Amino acid sequence: MRAETRSSAVLSRLYLNAVLPCLTDLADQDPAARDLIGQLNARIALRILGGPAATLSLRRGHIDWQSGAPGWPSVLLLFFGERHLNAFFAGKKWAVPLPIWGGWRIGLLKRFSQLAAKLEAILNGHASVLASAGGRRLHARLSLIAAGLGLKALAQGDAIAMSTLRSLPPGLASFSIEAEPHATVWFDHGSKNSAAGWSDPPRRADVRIVFGNLKVAYAALRDEIDTMAAVGTGEIRIDGLIPLADGLNFVMERLRVYLQP
Repeated sequence: MRAETRSSAVLSRLYLNAVLPCLTDLADQDPAARDLIGQLNARIALRILGGPAATLSLRRGHIDWQSGAPGWPSVLLLFFGERHLNAFFAGKKWAVPLPIWGGWRIGLLKRFSQLAAKLEAILNGHASVLASAGGRRLHARLSLIAAGLGLKALAQGDAIAMSTLRSLPPGLASFSIEAEPHATVWFDHGSKNSAAGWSDPPRRADVRIVFGNLKVAYAALRDEIDTMAAVGTGEIRIDGLIPLADGLNFVMERLRVYLQP
């Protein structure tokens, strides 16, 4: 796809609301990430001037994500626009945010930078990550989180995704990996604000997409298997509103346009 098919607004919301939440599961699943957090008790907020924001709370080995920037965080990083934030996440050295507050907390910012670099390597499938079973597990889990949560940003701003979604029946879809703890992401198509989450769905799903095991999820999320064949063999199970599942699979393909490394 050509770069001009991307929306800067959608990309910035993907970073804030689909990529950053992956840090929660990274801290829960990876001992090295927990060691980086240590005994910190701090909040880091990222805000686009006049636009959306997200806050990460780092507390004794855990990370909580929330939309917006309520209260007064330990560090507040301001971006002057969507392109500024997107360039920052793309690793452009010039795209340094303005530390409105907490810029003197060098140790906290250094640890956040290390966590962000670790997350980037996992989501991008760096060779050093995929070389181990543990790394491949993290890649599959975090890729599923980003894909599921990313549906909301696409549904709210990407023209191609929005056109596709208008043709689909409304309903709640859940995606999960068999035998993986806390490995379910959901998207409520047709709901107010196109709700999505990484948790148990708020009600019974209208369609469930279940990857039979971690190996299947890893291969499917990397487009390394024929998913239709995997459905035929039972390695991927689809129960419920199949047209919704098929349509959402197409919409998820749009994520490659935005987040392809």
